[in-house]
Amino acid sequence: MTTNAFIFMWCELGIEAVVPITKYENQEKMDTWEILKGGKPGNNPLNDIINSMLLRARYNGQRKYEIYAIDCPEGVTEDELFELWDKSPQYMADLTREKGVSIFNSGCKVDDIKIR
Repeated sequence: MTTNAFIFMWCELGIEAVVPITKYENQEKMDTWEILKGGKPGNNPLNDIINSMLLRARYNGQRKYEIYAIDCPEGVTEDELFELWDKSPQYMADLTREKGVSIFNSGCKVDDIKIR
């Protein structure tokens, strides 16, 4: 169970997306209850978000995209994370690689990917 999870998507040019995802975590549990009541499960928006990011990353391979999920400390906001990425993109990329969970990596060695 996460407390303040985000998905980061960046390429060699810098951060492209910071998406808060904690609110979608209980979707499967809610769907299970809905099915048991005889209803139809809802669409989890997280699937669409990740699929869109993966599509962009795969079709723009020259930009060396990386997509990671990471659980941040309580109270950290999307705006604060964008500000941190703007101030120190290489540090944030390295920290995210170390602490996060990789969803997509362009296939390049991590040491070869430096953010401009």
